[in-house]
Amino acid sequence: MSYQVLARKWRPQTFQDMVGQEHVLQALVHALETQRLHHAYLFTGTRGVGKTTIGRLLARCLNCETGITPNPCGECTTCREIMEGRFVDLIEIDAASRTGVDDMRELTDNVQYSPTRGRYKVYLIDEVHMLTNQSFNAFLKTLEEPPEHVKFLLATTDPQKLPVTVLSRCLQFNLKRMTPEHIAGHLNHVLSQEGIPFEEAALWLLARAADGSMRDALSLTDQAIAFGNQKLAASDVSSMLGTIDQRDIEKLVDALVAADGPGLLSEIQRVSDFAPDYGVILADLLSLFHRVTMEQVVPGSVDNALGDAGKVQSLARQLSAEDAQLFYQSALMGRKDLAVTPDARMGFEMTLLRMLAFRPGVERREPPTIAAQGAPALPENADEPGPAPVAEAEVTPTSVAASPATPAEPVSPVSSAPAPSEPAPEPTASPVSEPGRGSETASPQPVESSPAANLIPESAPTEDGPPPASYDDLPPEYLAYSDEPAAQNPAPEAVTPPEPVAPAPSVPDAEMAESVPAPPAPTGQPEPTEAVPASDQPEAAGMDSPAPAPAAGEFHWPRDFRSLGIVGMPGNLASHAAMSRDGDTVVLTFDEGHARLLNDRHQDRIADALRQFFGDQVQLSVRQGHPGGDTPAAWEQRARQERQQAAEASIQNDPHVRSIVERFEGRVVEDSIKPVS
Repeated sequence: MSYQVLARKWRPQTFQDMVGQEHVLQALVHALETQRLHHAYLFTGTRGVGKTTIGRLLARCLNCETGITPNPCGECTTCREIMEGRFVDLIEIDAASRTGVDDMRELTDNVQYSPTRGRYKVYLIDEVHMLTNQSFNAFLKTLEEPPEHVKFLLATTDPQKLPVTVLSRCLQFNLKRMTPEHIAGHLNHVLSQEGIPFEEAALWLLARAADGSMRDALSLTDQAIAFGNQKLAASDVSSMLGTIDQRDIEKLVDALVAADGPGLLSEIQRVSDFAPDYGVILADLLSLFHRVTMEQVVPGSVDNALGDAGKVQSLARQLSAEDAQLFYQSALMGRKDLAVTPDARMGFEMTLLRMLAFRPGVERREPPTIAAQGAPALPENADEPGPAPVAEAEVTPTSVAASPATPAEPVSPVSSAPAPSEPAPEPTASPVSEPGRGSETASPQPVESSPAANLIPESAPTEDGPPPASYDDLPPEYLAYSDEPAAQNPAPEAVTPPEPVAPAPSVPDAEMAESVPAPPAPTGQPEPTEAVPASDQPEAAGMDSPAPAPAAGEFHWPRDFRSLGIVGMPGNLASHAAMSRDGDTVVLTFDEGHARLLNDRHQDRIADALRQFFGDQVQLSVRQGHPGGDTPAAWEQRARQERQQAAEASIQNDPHVRSIVERFEGRVVEDSIKPVS
C-alpha cells in the first residue's frame, strides 16, 4: 500500500479524537443526544482546524446504522463508506469551483429527492464564501426551509464575506486556532504511535511554525521526518524552517541581562551564520519581553505556549520593570527601522546595542576627544574648558591677586620647547600687566610663548596666572573658537579686543589644585596679568552653587542625593521627596501625586540604597505631606536656573560679544545660550 501522509492518516475518526475544539463538540454532542438537530450548520475558522472533519463526523453521526448518536460505530457499511469517501448521500461540494447560479440551481433541484441509502442527505459545501451573490440568492429559500431529510453543512475561512441573510439561517460555530500546547501534545502522540524518535524542542518549533493549524503542523512534521532521516532533532527542524531555536533567543537575552557586550556580539555573530530573518528574531524578542512583563505585573500569569515558562519566570525576577519596558520598546522601534537600514544585520545589532547601552543606571561615557590638527590630545583638559563648577565659589579677588607670588613653578616641556623659535609676546601681555612689577615679569615672559597656547588651545584654564578681565565669564564654546585666531596670529599687537586671547594663562596652580581633580603638569611659568575685578567673581562663583549647603563632610539630602545611586522610577520618585532623620529612621515626605505612584518595590530599593550609605541599622519611613522646596528635584531646578542666568549675564557682559553686536548691529538670541554643566 502506498504511503499516506500524516494529515490524512491521523484525521480524527470520532469526536473524542478532536483536539482543541471542545466548545464546538460540546454543543454538537448535546444536540445529537437530545435529537435537537438544526437543518443548517456553519463552521468557520482558519485553515487546518477541523471544519471539514467535523462535517464528515456529523454526517456519520446522522447516518450510522446504529441510530443517531454522538458515538458512531465506525464498523457499519455507512460509516465505512463515509470514511472512505464513497457514501452516495454525502454530497461534498467545492464552492470555489462551482460558483455559478446554474450549479446552485442543480443543487436545489436535487434537494427534493429522498436519500438513496442513508437516513439524511447531507450537503457539505466547503469554502462557501466563494459563491456569487446570484448563487446565494438562489440558495436562500432552500436553505431556510429544506426538506426534512436534508442537512446543510457549510464551511468557510472568511465568514465576513457571507451575506447576513445566510448567516441568520444557520447555526454558526467558530473553530479556534490551535495553541502551540495542543499542537505539540498531538504531535507527541502521533510520533509516539509512529515510532519515530524526536526531541521535545523540535515539536515546539513545529508547533510555532504551524501558526495555529493542525494540518500545517502534520505536513511540516512529514517534511521534517524526511529531512532528518526518520528522526526529529531540534537543529534539523530549525535548519529546515530557516529559523533559530528559542534557546538562541534566550542566550541573547541572557547576555543583555548580564550586560555582557562581548558575549552579546558573539551570540549575534553565531546567529547570523544561519542567515535568519532578523525581523522574526525581533518579533520573538518582543513576545518574550511581553510575557516577562505579564509575569512581573501579574505573577503566575505566564503560559507555557513556547515551552519556556520557567525561563520567563526567571527573567521576570532578574529584570527590573524599567529594563523590560526599555527592551520591549527598543525591539519594537528596531523592527520598524529594519526596512530602512542599509543592512538587516546592522539594524539588528544596533537595536540590541541600544538595549545594552541605554539601560537605566548605566553610566554614560563621553565619546573620545578629537584633538586639533597637529596638536596632542589632552582629554583631561579638553573636558574642562573652564574652572570646575564646584571650585568656582572658591575663586576670590584675593587669591587671584596673590597669583604672582608663585613664579618659581617648574617649566613644562610643552611650553619650553618652542620658546626659542618665537618672539616673546610681551607686546600682547604688557598692556594687562600691573605697574611696578617689571622685575617679576622679565623672566617668565620668554618662557610663556604663544606656541604653547597654539598646541593646547583648550588647556588654558590649567596654566598658571590669573585670566584677563571677564575671561572666566566666557562659555567653553566661545573659548574654543576664540583661541584659533591666536594660533594663526601669535602676536596681534595693534588689536585691542584680542586681549583675552593672548597666551592663555587662567587660574593659579593653588586654585587649580582644588578645582581640577587630576590636573596635568603645568605648561609654563606664570605670566603677570591684570587681576580680575572683584565684581566679576561672584558671578562665576554662583554658577553651580544654587543654594547654601552644610559643611562638606555632612550629608545634605538635596545636594548629595545622587551619591546614593538610586536610579529608575524609585530614584525619580525619591528626588521629589523631602528627608528628615530621627535617629536611625529616615523619613521621606512625598506629596499626594508621587506618594500614589510609590509601591513596596520602590520603597525596598530606596531603603537598600539608604542602608548601603548610612548602615544596615537605618529604617525607612514614608509619609504623605508637603515636601516644600528642600527636595533634590527643586535643588537641581534652582541650580539650572542660576547657571542659565549666569551664562546669559556672562555672554551679555563679554566685551567681544558687545563689540560684535555694536559693529554689525546684531543681537544676542538669549534662547540659544546654554550653560555648560
